[in-house]
Amino acid sequence: MKNNNKGFTLIELVVVIVILGILAVTAAPKFVDLAEDADEAVFTSIAASFKSGVEQVHLAWLIRGNNQAVQDFIPISDPIAGGDLSVNSAGYPADTRGVSLTLNSENDCLDVWRAVLDSQDALVAGNSNSDFEATYNGGNACTFTYTKRPSLTVDYDSTTGLVILNN
Repeated sequence: MKNNNKGFTLIELVVVIVILGILAVTAAPKFVDLAEDADEAVFTSIAASFKSGVEQVHLAWLIRGNNQAVQDFIPISDPIAGGDLSVNSAGYPADTRGVSLTLNSENDCLDVWRAVLDSQDALVAGNSNSDFEATYNGGNACTFTYTKRPSLTVDYDSTTGLVILNN
């Protein structure tokens, strides 16, 4: 009599499961790295946009030939920014409330970020409840930390207009 079993033996199933397990273990780190790479790409894109925005504000200031601090230099549509963007005496974004025309507080850091980017895609706050956290460092400088990966930061010095991406 001929046996017509067409199924798999237990040993064959175990071998297939072991091979799938080995493949999963070797492939999983590659997918985890993709998430970190994606976070870094988002950070780099937003930070580069901020840097470009600072440069554009300064260029507009140079073209207009003001050579001094200017209150309400550029209108801002973001109502959270607290007013129109003002620039300091060097022509760099410094304030939106038009009080001191210098970057000298955490609120100024928050407002400059919001005004320069003028976007809801890169939310900033004074705490970790948004995409970026702003910190006033003193000396007209701020640090913006990407909350998903705190090792990724943007340093901004409103005296020189220098924007440094740290990643």
